[in-house]
Amino acid sequence: GLTVQVEDVRIRATYSHRKRIPITEGFLEVKDGGKWRQICNEGWTEMNSRVICGMYGFPGEKRFNTRPY
Repeated sequence: GLTVQVEDVRIRATYSHRKRIPITEGFLEVKDGGKWRQICNEGWTEMNSRVICGMYGFPGEKRFNTRPY
């Protein structure tokens, strides 16, 4: 598999217009070439979700949406 070290990772909140609500869901983005880009779910695993959730201090992941559209 492909391994890439990424320094800039963020969750862009799905409901970012709501103030003072903790971000618990949204789009996972990484900075690539100075631009923020969304991560797609192709090849994404629940283990990937557990790692990202752990990075943000969440106890675990919920099942990701495999059909967002």
